Amino acid sequence: MNTTILLILTPFITAGIGWLTNWVAIQMLFHPRVPMRVFFWKWQGLIPRRQQQLAIESAEIIEREILQQHMILHEIRKIELGPYLEEAAHKVVWDRIGPQLRAIPLLGSFINDSTLAKFEVIAAASMKEEAGPLMEKVATQFEASVNLKQMIEDNIAAFDLDRLESIVNQVAKREFKTIERLGAVLGFIIGCLQVTLFWATGSLA
Repeated sequence: MNTTILLILTPFITAGIGWLTNWVAIQMLFHPRVPMRVFFWKWQGLIPRRQQQLAIESAEIIEREILQQHMILHEIRKIELGPYLEEAAHKVVWDRIGPQLRAIPLLGSFINDSTLAKFEVIAAASMKEEAGPLMEKVATQFEASVNLKQMIEDNIAAFDLDRLESIVNQVAKREFKTIERLGAVLGFIIGCLQVTLFWATGSLA
């Protein structure tokens, strides 16, 4: 009777072991956060242990394959400043220069809306002429002063692991559950194979 119960329970026990093994493996991605020493074995979660290395390699990949610096410069040069410059010229002339000119004795009486409108056209045209060289200077300065790779690396290395774990669990929750169930299924199959092997070889006789 005890042998029969053992035969019946074996697949369920191995299924539990399979599920537990995969669950522990998933937890070990992030835990423990700080190194733990068990006798001569140092134990720490994969991502906490490799965060700096992941930051370096991820920054290299992102800079090389995705977010190349010259690509950003190209996008900066494509920005159309015309509408913004027209709005800025209108604001400068009507909200700042106009009131100041009208406040000047004698001269102020000659400043009317028509005059300010002409000033606005001149200001907008002058600002647009300077926009191209200014954008080029901004792009050149950006290229000279901003290290994209280092910026990405620093941000990944300093990223809060609690928040990262929460994000990963949100995104991959279904996949993690599938991995756990797969461990249970494989464990159950292995248990059935063990029972069949014992039965076939007569080991339980």
